[in-house]
Amino acid sequence: MITIGLEASRANKAQKTGTEWYAWHLLQEFKKLDAVNQIHIYYNQALDPVLLQAPENFYFHKLSWPFKKFWTHLRLGWELLIHPVNKFFATNAFPVFCRGEVTATIHDLGFLKNPELYQPLERIYQKISHNLAIARADKIITISGYTKDDIIRYFPGAAAKIKVIPLGWDQHRFRPLDPAVKIEVVKRYNLPEKYILYIGRIETKKNIQNLIRAFKLLKTDYALVLGGRPGNYGYEEIQHIAADREIVDKIKFLGYVDPADHPLILAAATLFVFPSKFEGFGIPILEAMGSGVPVVCSDIPALREVGEGAVSFFNPDDINDIALKLKNALDDSVLRKKLIESGLEKCRNFSWEKCAKETLDFILESHHTI
Repeated sequence: MITIGLEASRANKAQKTGTEWYAWHLLQEFKKLDAVNQIHIYYNQALDPVLLQAPENFYFHKLSWPFKKFWTHLRLGWELLIHPVNKFFATNAFPVFCRGEVTATIHDLGFLKNPELYQPLERIYQKISHNLAIARADKIITISGYTKDDIIRYFPGAAAKIKVIPLGWDQHRFRPLDPAVKIEVVKRYNLPEKYILYIGRIETKKNIQNLIRAFKLLKTDYALVLGGRPGNYGYEEIQHIAADREIVDKIKFLGYVDPADHPLILAAATLFVFPSKFEGFGIPILEAMGSGVPVVCSDIPALREVGEGAVSFFNPDDINDIALKLKNALDDSVLRKKLIESGLEKCRNFSWEKCAKETLDFILESHHTI
């Protein structure tokens, strides 16, 4: 029997985005996959009751910490030093102290590739955290071939310990809606009758400024609905651009979208747009595909890796191209039908079940055999 450690602080966050949903789904899937080994779950605040529902081989440890920061790095690290497990899996942040074999997930190196999209303190934190993880981990999971190439470029010594395991999407929650149900969703959430949707953090890294500028060029009777909480950088500028009197009445900010509402609001949209300048993967476009919504998104390596052949791409730095690709998709019903059909087919290649199985198998492998 092997002891495996997992940290649940990210999975336990109330307002989840990409890395938090990754941690959540893997933890939930591991419960179905491993009934033999001892799984130790570490957390710092009252745990979601859903996460606490687990088989008998799962053990939960609440580790108190008086500070807002560095729980994983320091408090969890100390726990793993004095009470080590055979194998520890770090879904994002990496403990400073740790005995036993460690597998770490590196989602992206955006802070190195596009430093202008991050605040100075965040860049410093990301650099220290990633340097620690890449240097200390026995094995590294990365979520796309593109991110693997980036890691090898900046950290060539890590090449031999990397495995690419693509992410998944929640096939149980995201699915197409009947037209009559879409009408009810629009009424229930007080949405515009026809809308282009973006869901994600509202920040510079997601390129929301250029999306709004392109929307102004579009001159359409469709509305632009932006769902998501403010990010770390650029929110005030985004608000200023959206206040333009020509478009202010056509842009609706939803704030953070509750997970219960997300699938309905997404499936009722005419288009899903994802203008990000940098991504490690692209879960939102898979969710849109699975919801039967045509996707128009940035032509960047990670999104091309996920969406090739099933989405319409634009240059995220060219507002004219963004506007053109949105217009083409709105005006051409044949194109929309093609994108919907190819998207529904494409997204079947990805699932959290598959991601979790490959991840658990990799964790259980001896790093000496890689």
